[in-house]
Amino acid sequence: MSTYISLYCGNPTAGGTDGTLISENMAQTSPLSVTLNATENEIKAMKVAIRCEDGYRTTGNVVIGFKFWDGSVYQETGGNISKWKLAADNGYTQDNVLESAIWADELIISDVIGNTNYCFWVKAESSSDEKPQTDKTIAIHVEGIVEADE
Repeated sequence: MSTYISLYCGNPTAGGTDGTLISENMAQTSPLSVTLNATENEIKAMKVAIRCEDGYRTTGNVVIGFKFWDGSVYQETGGNISKWKLAADNGYTQDNVLESAIWADELIISDVIGNTNYCFWVKAESSSDEKPQTDKTIAIHVEGIVEADE
């Protein structure tokens, strides 16, 4: 677990403290995972939350994006990184998020993130030109400043 701030999956509740901790640093013990049927160009969205440990909060912008793991370091581009997108939550449901959300390569959160879930969505796409695979090369990257909550 990173120091002070982490990501959670498993349909977390906005403002809650539920969800399953997503593993970090390519540990793959509890990754954000999705199964897609490439022959159908399948697309799925997953609700994810970010929150700080008790006693901490963010200050300034938090930027969430994706990095490609080349086997030794994280890269800005590569692999299937273009098939992953992010969107603010805005109260979406699983039924309407794919059509209603504004999807982007990165999500900038200017709100303070404290010790409760701040939810957002992650979208993964497949395409019929892909071979069946288990892709473990795309990582969610979080950048921001965490400070003691006064």
